[in-house]
Amino acid sequence: MDIKQSSATETEEFRRRIFFALSEPGRYTIVRMLYHVGHEMGCSELNRHVEIDKSTMSYHLRTLREIGMVTTRTQGREKFVRLNTERINAVLPGILASL
Repeated sequence: MDIKQSSATETEEFRRRIFFALSEPGRYTIVRMLYHVGHEMGCSELNRHVEIDKSTMSYHLRTLREIGMVTTRTQGREKFVRLNTERINAVLPGILASL
């Protein structure tokens, strides 16, 4: 497999994972909220807006992070989440705007 094939395979895999993530209503809601807010949000703030059980929210955020749809950073005891819009739009242009 050459570099070009490897890159295409990774892109297809990321697309598949995006659709998997968005197929679950809780993750869909989280991604939609992060996109429409347009900036990073603290997990506690996000939880207040999305109204998902805290452990379920944690599970969904971990799944989104592992897929590469969000990035997180920690400041003190708070975690902040940001949607990886550049990466998502690179493989599925316009999908976020349609949410």
